[in-house]
Amino acid sequence: MDRFDPLWLATVQAVFSADSPVGKAVLDRGLRYVFINKTLAAFNGCSIEDHLGHTVEEILPEAYPILAPLLHGVLEGSAPHAEFRVSVEMPHAPGALSEWEATYLPIPMEDGTVGGVYVQAVNLTAKLLAEQALANSEKQLRRVLDSLFAFVGVMSPDGTLLEANRAPLKAAGIDAQDVLGRPFWETYWWSYSPEIQDWMRQACVRAAQGQVVRKDVTARMVDDTRMTLDFMLVPMRDDNDRITHLIPSAIDISDRLAAQQRTESALRERTVLLQEVHHRVKNNLQIIASLLNLQARNVAPEASQALQDSQNRVVAMALTHQLLYERNDFSTLELGPYLRRLMASLRDAHGEIRHRVDLRVDAPDSGLSIDLNQAVPVALVVNELLINALKHGFGVDGQGEVAVRAEWSDQRIAVTVADTGKGLPAGFDFRTFSSLGLRLVTLLTEQLGAEMRWPMAGQPGSVFTLLLPTGVRPS
Repeated sequence: MDRFDPLWLATVQAVFSADSPVGKAVLDRGLRYVFINKTLAAFNGCSIEDHLGHTVEEILPEAYPILAPLLHGVLEGSAPHAEFRVSVEMPHAPGALSEWEATYLPIPMEDGTVGGVYVQAVNLTAKLLAEQALANSEKQLRRVLDSLFAFVGVMSPDGTLLEANRAPLKAAGIDAQDVLGRPFWETYWWSYSPEIQDWMRQACVRAAQGQVVRKDVTARMVDDTRMTLDFMLVPMRDDNDRITHLIPSAIDISDRLAAQQRTESALRERTVLLQEVHHRVKNNLQIIASLLNLQARNVAPEASQALQDSQNRVVAMALTHQLLYERNDFSTLELGPYLRRLMASLRDAHGEIRHRVDLRVDAPDSGLSIDLNQAVPVALVVNELLINALKHGFGVDGQGEVAVRAEWSDQRIAVTVADTGKGLPAGFDFRTFSSLGLRLVTLLTEQLGAEMRWPMAGQPGSVFTLLLPTGVRPS
């Protein structure tokens, strides 16, 4: 070691202290380690300190018989050995051969002699194992992709198809060489339609710009059949956020669409059936109302009034089914349109009153809907309150106004029937009153789980408010 130039030694020491994937060492003429980097020391299975001052034979006893002729040949001035391969047994892996690619170079001295050997070595075993692991990983990935029924591929950013798994090839009855290396939009799956090809070309452009593209598309399959796909095109980026590839993927949704179409067809049939049911119920109720009207013409005045009241109730129920039929919605009923229709019906039924009593409705056309199971009870309650106001509120020749209002009130729908008539008589108690109409109001309010706010007795005018439990007000 003393024979080596100090400047050269300092340079070698600096080089050897730097990290490198290549193993490096300096041997003197006795084949003792003068320098060794940590990469080669790790390959040999010893620390750097354990190498220094020891011979190759001491560190690598099993490999030395193979390495010795090569090393001595360099010391004796023969040609250097560059990038040769050798298989040797290493101390840390007895019984297993390790593949190396090595270079042995003579270190010339100032007097022209060889002062030692420069060693550079790469452990090919680790490299080969890594390459084999990568190859096995790629094979495993290929097996996984080929076992998927989904369609998966890899494209370059310009839209050239580089890889495709087995599923889309088998489904189309084609081989990989038929589509790989071609622009994706020109492949068999899309070439049946210029419109599809143009869309696919634009999709590749958008994905190359960083967009994720998704759409249901129709692809051509074996024997020129068609398959509907949920298609997605996603850009793949590297660590520097550069788009390196485009990943097309798709799943067959033909069965799902067929099931959806069957469901939609069944829903249409159900809608038609329910329409017919409500239409027939409405017609039957109107027949009953007409029969009651005919009956009322041939009985005493007291009985005629009772039949007229019953007719009004039947008409109120018929109106409910008429609106459900017209709106094509069999789950809810909008209060605004219903109340206006009900008021018009009562105005027609009480023609003698409408010239002196103003009837009006204050309710929105939408936004105040009630459940179907609430519709008929609410209709009957409002009908009874309106009839009560018209019959008892204004006498024979009184004038005034009857108003129906519907609105939201503290997460409940409030339906108010108010009149400017005489009001309830003093001492009135709804719990003991014998009127059939108001008894119906009480029973129907309980059935709805609602709250009825009664007007003050003995005062002019009446205000009835029905508060319906409907849950949270829609936004």
